[in-house]
Amino acid sequence: MRLYERFADKGYHSSIATTFGIDFDAYENIVLPRIRGAGCRNNMVLADARMLTHALGGASPLPRQAGRLYTASGAQVAGLFHPKLFLQIGRQGGRLFIGSANLTAAGLAGNLELVTLLTSGVEDDGAQRLIAQAYRYLSSLIDPADPMLPTQFEWMLARAAWLRSAAPAEGPVELGDGTRAALLLSNSPEGIGARFAREIDGEVKRLIVISPYWDERLGALSALAERLRPRAIAALIDTDTGLFPRDATGSISGITLYRRDGFGGSRFIHAKALIAQTDTADHLLIGSANCTVAALGTGNTSGSNSEASLYRQLPPGRAVSELGLEKVLTPERRIEAEKLPPLHVEDDIPFDALSQSHPGIFAVHGDTLSWRPAAQIGAPEAYEVELLAASVAPLVSNPTRLEGADHRRIRFQIEATDDLPAFARLIGPQEFTPGIITHIDALQIAIRETHSRQTENALAQLDGETEATLALLEVQDLLEKIEDRDADGHGEGVSIPKARKETDEGGQKHRQLSYDDFIAGRRPHQSGHVQHNSLGGSDVSIVRGFLNRIVGLNSLVTPVDENDEDALKAAFDLGDETQNAEAAMAAGEEFAAKPTSRPVPDGGEEEQRRNARRAKATKDQLVKAAADFAKRIELKQESGSLSSRDFLRLRALLMIICAASWRGTDKAGEKPKDRTSLQVLPVEGDANSWPYVLGRLIFKVFGGSKPAIRSLKLDSVHDQLPADLLECWATCFWCMHACLCARLSPGVNGGAKVGRGGGVKSGQLGGAPWRARWPHSWREPWRTGPLGPIVGRYFMVISAVYGLCCWRGDSFRRSSR
Repeated sequence: MRLYERFADKGYHSSIATTFGIDFDAYENIVLPRIRGAGCRNNMVLADARMLTHALGGASPLPRQAGRLYTASGAQVAGLFHPKLFLQIGRQGGRLFIGSANLTAAGLAGNLELVTLLTSGVEDDGAQRLIAQAYRYLSSLIDPADPMLPTQFEWMLARAAWLRSAAPAEGPVELGDGTRAALLLSNSPEGIGARFAREIDGEVKRLIVISPYWDERLGALSALAERLRPRAIAALIDTDTGLFPRDATGSISGITLYRRDGFGGSRFIHAKALIAQTDTADHLLIGSANCTVAALGTGNTSGSNSEASLYRQLPPGRAVSELGLEKVLTPERRIEAEKLPPLHVEDDIPFDALSQSHPGIFAVHGDTLSWRPAAQIGAPEAYEVELLAASVAPLVSNPTRLEGADHRRIRFQIEATDDLPAFARLIGPQEFTPGIITHIDALQIAIRETHSRQTENALAQLDGETEATLALLEVQDLLEKIEDRDADGHGEGVSIPKARKETDEGGQKHRQLSYDDFIAGRRPHQSGHVQHNSLGGSDVSIVRGFLNRIVGLNSLVTPVDENDEDALKAAFDLGDETQNAEAAMAAGEEFAAKPTSRPVPDGGEEEQRRNARRAKATKDQLVKAAADFAKRIELKQESGSLSSRDFLRLRALLMIICAASWRGTDKAGEKPKDRTSLQVLPVEGDANSWPYVLGRLIFKVFGGSKPAIRSLKLDSVHDQLPADLLECWATCFWCMHACLCARLSPGVNGGAKVGRGGGVKSGQLGGAPWRARWPHSWREPWRTGPLGPIVGRYFMVISAVYGLCCWRGDSFRRSSR
């Protein structure tokens, strides 16, 4: 098979590739486009740590997408990290490539490689157990302190219910074709060679060995010969490389050397295979292990390298036939050892120096850069960090070291730049290679599963929509049900792992922070390409994207020059600006970029009655949705805590109510000249006028003696308020101003009682009393000044954080996670 063609197969959402050496250009041009195009977006690469440093030091073109579309990490082991596994996981099964090919141009398309493929479904069978064994092995390689890999593994496992319950193989298993197989990994005291020999019963007629690299004394081959006692040994030799130790053949009885002429053309043979032929079976071992002591071990001693090979028991003669070895292992291709060139091995890779050149691990979350220094860096405080673009050009940014960091994890605040920083370079006493920066927020956006049919049907309801309607809540309900159902183990997977239940027993699970403590510990937001998003990786975030789209706000914001007034106006122009905002509001002017629905036609009396009934039904549904949300908040306070999804629902509901509001009333005789069919909530004259409904919703979350905002729980990974929460709070703040500026008849809400801090005790919002008591400084700056509404947009977001947090929501709960 052509390996690179199989990467385009669909049905998998995650991949883990292990390799000794890496060529970023080959991976990003051959593998990554194919797997991502097939819907596999959660991708990880594990390479030998020293070879990864070697690649970043100039042995490979530097990556363009590492840290943003996939993670590239180094595995540190005693010897060489040498397995070549490519594991893919999906909801309905998985597959595992095991072979000899590295993630290099030569390995993927140049060398003669040997790769085998195992595929499994959701049913318990031999292939599934081998895949589960490979997953367990790869999980053991993950550093828990890595900024992203544990999250990626959790994301993958959450979407593969079958893998969560699969039993890893502990030895040979039977495959669907009736043959036996075993995954032999270098995680056992017994060597791979000894375990392979243990599976062979009966007399070995011939042992066939294919390997590009050998021991200087053929130690591994001698150990196999002593254990198996084959009648004959056939070794396939590339006579041009000078990699075979010709002088050591005298110590091995019965060995015959064969030229590889015509086998694989002129390509370098990088394949590794052992075939022990008996009267009843061909015993095949293929994978990453060369015929060396470091790979196969000797006797009961394991090799020093980390390797992965697959054992297969096949019908007699099948392995030789499938590999086309009959035409190679012929008498005319025999060659005497003395005719081979002498052994000439040059190890030009300075592994010791590379071990000292690794700078550590860098990650960016929001505007915070974290650096976990490598163990050999004794004084990390002596180094400064320089940020580099993907082109390795230095960025105009000066990371500011934050206080409170220790030598194990140092944090910096970074400034927004035109380009995302791709690499970090240490400036100090010693020179290090650049380190890849893992962008946690960007990866959370990139790691998105191909939508299921249910999700696609739900999202289809939003296609072409330009207004927030109740259908949006139905979509969010469906997405949440899919996630929660699968989180309980009743579905095929989940979009976000279900939060663990937190209690106060058995140690500290969370801690309460006052508002001042919370603000003291947060980092200010920076205008950058990627923002904090607590909904990242969840299908529910699609609802957030829809809300941002209809108000003209992109979720990924590119910074603009603050001195460029035209750019600022363009960035914040939603079509609702006016030269005189106060006069326009006093006149009851509506603000919309484009009319989103046509006015009700002036039909007959029957049509007007139908429109009235439809409007009343929609109005009742809106009021009921607001009441249901209030009950939901009460239940969440009693049984748990508020999450980001609740605030997304609050924002959606507020926008729906605003879209359904209009400046008139339903009084008899008043003719709605420009009223649309969506505008069913009047400004006054009704117990459920839109200022009342908006006020009750906001008060439910932020008001009362025990405001629900106190139950908001944020993961400790967030050192600033996520953008989705800020967007919700800014929406709340806008709604407050809308209520304050609503055109009301004299005396309408005149008896409303206003509580301490602006909270309306009766739940009524709007009207003169609230307007009179609301701090003047909070409602005037956005109306006045030379920049007018543009300054107001900045002020609104800033005020939202302060005002809504202080408004009876003076404490937060932060998760210990």
